[in-house]
Amino acid sequence: MSYKVINITVPSDVILEDENVFSPEENYMILKIGRECLLASRKAVIGLTQKEIQEKIKNEYTEQIKKTEMDLIVEREIRKKMEVEISRIYDFEIEKLKKTNDSLSKKIMSYECENREVVEKEVEKEKERGEIILKEKEKQLDKLTDVVQKLMSNESASSKGTKGEKNFNDYADTFVDFNNFKIVDKHSQGGEGDFHLHFEEFDVLVDAKNYTNKVPNSQREKIKRDLLKNEHVNFAWLVSLNTTIETYEKAPITYEWINTRQCILYINNLKSYDNPRQILRIAWTICKGFFLFIDDDTDSDELTKFKELFYKMIDDVKDYRKQMREINTIVNTLKNSLQVLDDRMITSLQRGSNEMVQSSYPVFDEWWVKNVEVTNDESIVSSTELWFHFKQDNKNIIKEFEITAEKFKQFIKSKVPLSCLIIKSKNLNSALEIRGIKFTSGEKNEINISTSKIEDTETEVEGVENTQEKKKKIIKKSK
Repeated sequence: MSYKVINITVPSDVILEDENVFSPEENYMILKIGRECLLASRKAVIGLTQKEIQEKIKNEYTEQIKKTEMDLIVEREIRKKMEVEISRIYDFEIEKLKKTNDSLSKKIMSYECENREVVEKEVEKEKERGEIILKEKEKQLDKLTDVVQKLMSNESASSKGTKGEKNFNDYADTFVDFNNFKIVDKHSQGGEGDFHLHFEEFDVLVDAKNYTNKVPNSQREKIKRDLLKNEHVNFAWLVSLNTTIETYEKAPITYEWINTRQCILYINNLKSYDNPRQILRIAWTICKGFFLFIDDDTDSDELTKFKELFYKMIDDVKDYRKQMREINTIVNTLKNSLQVLDDRMITSLQRGSNEMVQSSYPVFDEWWVKNVEVTNDESIVSSTELWFHFKQDNKNIIKEFEITAEKFKQFIKSKVPLSCLIIKSKNLNSALEIRGIKFTSGEKNEINISTSKIEDTETEVEGVENTQEKKKKIIKKSK
């Protein structure tokens, strides 16, 4: 098929797309359809006036506007219905959530009511556990605090000793003006004390103590052994810088002869005095006076031996008495344990019997019921008070039946459990304290006035030995 080229004139400002997009057949169809449409429009317009054309356009647009308005009205109604539906759905869901919330609240309340006791018990248990743990932690904290305080406040024994030795060394410079005076540090040598003071006439072995409590008797024994070991030294000073020395604290300076040529001076609380150096000078003066007696060898050999024997005998007697006190303590403890064992055996035998065991003396039972009542508190009445009251009420019966304080205590043991008995001391004959009973009458104040006298008759008087010891010490010092 052959083609021909047609020139078409268009306005210069018109921009056309590339013509090569369409084929020749398509170009032909475009021109033909466009021509026919344009001609038909001309024919339709030619028969109408300008007013008709306007009316026609207006009608067309009016219909389109009405249609658009209807669409808007429909859309508005649909939107309203949607809003109503959405509001209804929201209200329904909210109501549903409220109902669910109310149901869950009721369930929670029912669970709380059902489990409240269980929860409270668990809470109490946990609270008790927490309190126990807290108490244990507090105890541990207190122990740790005590340990820390002790570590912070208490110096070690070696540091205290070093400090005490330095203090005494400073005070001992008061003797620098004495002829041929010399101080030698001996603290690193066992059995030599802390210092040796060398004077022109005699030597002194010194042991300085920087204690916070009383210097015990063990330190007196130690310096005594050290002085006996150094036979060439005539005197020893046990110097307590801060406290007193046990048994020898009645004066600032006291002394004790251990044989005919050696003496120990006990210097109490040296640092408490305004002039400690003056106290040391007084101690030297005492030693100087004693040395004149030692140096004056006018006693015969026989008298000297007698004195030595006397001092050794005194030491032996002290050792014997110490051992006897220890033996007495052990014996009393054993007697007390034996008595408790006997009482328990009697109680066990009485517990196995089905019959009520009555006292051998009905008078005692009647008196007990009348004057004594059992309590649930921790009130305590001593056997001495009960015995005094019983004697006041039954003077004739006591003589007739020969009732003693010991028998009366046995009566008491038959009336109360052993767990209520408290033994006041290790002595077997000591008074008892009974817990859980009290007098029914109001005469207790009158009883207490005279109980001290009765206790003296029932218990051992342990102060006799101490009094005798003090007398012997006074006699020895006077010699």
